[in-house]
Amino acid sequence: TSKYEKRGTAVNVPRWIAENCIQCNQCAFVCPHASIRPFLVTGEEAEKAPEGYRGLPAVGKDLKGYEFTIQVSVLDCQGCGNCADVCPGRKGEKALEMKTLESQRKLQAPLWDYMENLPVRHGNTNKYSIKGSQFRRPLLEFNGACSGCGETPYVKAVTQLYGDRMIIANATGCTSIWAAYAPSAAYCKNERGHGPAWANSLFEDNAEYGFGMRLAVDSNR
Repeated sequence: TSKYEKRGTAVNVPRWIAENCIQCNQCAFVCPHASIRPFLVTGEEAEKAPEGYRGLPAVGKDLKGYEFTIQVSVLDCQGCGNCADVCPGRKGEKALEMKTLESQRKLQAPLWDYMENLPVRHGNTNKYSIKGSQFRRPLLEFNGACSGCGETPYVKAVTQLYGDRMIIANATGCTSIWAAYAPSAAYCKNERGHGPAWANSLFEDNAEYGFGMRLAVDSNR
């Protein structure tokens, strides 16, 4: 449900400079809120894209025939600048620059809505590489963590690798607040309806709590 909030709280948001991009996907990897992502787009989809779409021929033997684009959800971005900081760019020129939300909102919001509804594609890239993992849909989206959080990118990456079969015994703390404070649940499901099963233990007993879940799974299997 966090995807419906569209907070729009960032002062500055990243703008993608296509000609400087080396398609490494590091920006998406470090994003605490899953609000900047790479997409693989067909020629037909590119033609139908809203105004302002930019695409590059996708680099990689498994990605021939697709266009590569980076898209930001400017209304979900928290403006931390992690993506721009980590971007290696091409020949010293960054592929992301921070611009005011108001300068990007009208152009980028419709592009995000369009991209988000395209099929999830990864072109048989290596799931366990930074580039390949970021073509997989994160099953932790637009969480309520502080801008620039160092914890949520790790959890987001785990959901991209294993989220369709995760069971989470969550201890109370920051992880329970940014993940599922009422009424905003940040964990979600993929196109097959699979996603993390999450529950929170109020006291410091999540090891026992998780052990009970483990016993239940073993018994059911």
